[in-house]
Amino acid sequence: MLLEIVNADFSKSSVRHTGVVIEMLFSAMMTDYIEKQGKKFYANYSKYNSPVTYDGYAPEGFDEFTGRTVIELKVYRDVMPSRRMALNSIQRSSRNNSNIKNFIFVIANEIPSSFAEYIKEKIGELNFRLTVWGVDKLAEIFSQNTALFNKTYSGISTTFLKDTITRGIESNAASNSEKRQSYVKQLINEYRNDRVVLFLGAGVSYDAKIPDWNTLISKLFVTLIDKQLSKNGIILDHNDKEMIIKATIQHSSGSPLLQARFLRSGLEEDFETLVTDILYSDATETSVLLDAIGQLCVPRRGKNGIHAVINYNFDDLIEKNLEKLNVKYRSIYGEGMTATNDELGIYHVHGFLPQNKDGYTNLAKSLLVFSEEGYHKLSLEPYSWANLAQLNYLANNTCLFIGLSMTDPNLRRLLEVAALKLHDGDNSYKHYAIMKRFKITDTKDTVGVQKFESINDSLQESFYKELGINVIWVDDYSELPKLLVSVKG
Repeated sequence: MLLEIVNADFSKSSVRHTGVVIEMLFSAMMTDYIEKQGKKFYANYSKYNSPVTYDGYAPEGFDEFTGRTVIELKVYRDVMPSRRMALNSIQRSSRNNSNIKNFIFVIANEIPSSFAEYIKEKIGELNFRLTVWGVDKLAEIFSQNTALFNKTYSGISTTFLKDTITRGIESNAASNSEKRQSYVKQLINEYRNDRVVLFLGAGVSYDAKIPDWNTLISKLFVTLIDKQLSKNGIILDHNDKEMIIKATIQHSSGSPLLQARFLRSGLEEDFETLVTDILYSDATETSVLLDAIGQLCVPRRGKNGIHAVINYNFDDLIEKNLEKLNVKYRSIYGEGMTATNDELGIYHVHGFLPQNKDGYTNLAKSLLVFSEEGYHKLSLEPYSWANLAQLNYLANNTCLFIGLSMTDPNLRRLLEVAALKLHDGDNSYKHYAIMKRFKITDTKDTVGVQKFESINDSLQESFYKELGINVIWVDDYSELPKLLVSVKG
């Protein structure tokens, strides 16, 4: 039955979704199995002050396992995972475990008896007992309580929601701080090994007074209307324009694609110039956050640190800050453009409009989000250069998302696809998004309100984990520069 679930879920969903289903079954069934022996079992080792998260922790052991026992569960898309895939996962998972007696590595797939012996032989001498289980061993344990198994599997969504809410209720400032420190520590390690790619959204340019999408669209819309009114002798003064722009932003609705297409055709040959003027009309060249991002991109001690930058913004403020820091870079905004080995690639996957256009060509064609064809390529065409660039880094690197709401459906789709392309089949959450906590500021700060906020955080974390992302929470965006400095070290 368990193997049938694995195969059925893979046929209709992603490896990450299947992993969630198996983890939920594992948690319920192992808790029942071990607690029937009069011993404790915890389904999340990170709750117990460990710098590493495991799927299971039995402090007193169980069965023939005596003493502290941790269990790590892996689900691979291939029914028969390769030995190399499993070996790589075990080597990563078994580091820094001097305080445990037993390490059980569970592969929720079919494996031959020789598989476990091969792994043990290759991994060498360890300070603890290593045991490798396949899906057959799990099925043997789970079969001892079929009623619980069927109940858990049929109510997996309800169980998942309840567990998520419970985690939110149980969380506290100390555990949240510890989790954040653990994520930052992991991110530092990835940075020092040249594996980090930055994904930057509108939030990184906010303090430098670059307008967001709604403001840009609203100002373009007012410009278009003003242009037509002027032809008919009707003049809008500055105050009228500002009032209309503010009202347009507040009541912004409708399809972004329709708005962009309408504006591009209406403004005709003036379009590129007008967008550029609006982008930089109030902008400053840098900010504390942009400077911190620039510093993060400076190579240290022969290492690159940042492997590449995916930039969803039109502006060139990242480039300007890199120039000040003497970092070699290449702005990439169209098909066939590449960076050399000694250049940092800045991929403008939605389009690029530098303030100074000297040395750049075909900039108007790069504005994918201002054309119906471009939007279709982003949403539907898997082989567009912008999608391929993003997918490559999502599948092969550790990505840090800054200033992004993470609601873009195309980005979420690429994250799901990337999860299926991981070279070693590892189902770990290797990306990080810096997000601002949801806070209810207009009411009394009661225990109930605090717990509601914690539950909301927990639900958000579960949503992002479905996309392979760990959330690094901040209470205010002003914390971002300091956090990035800590990653730089």
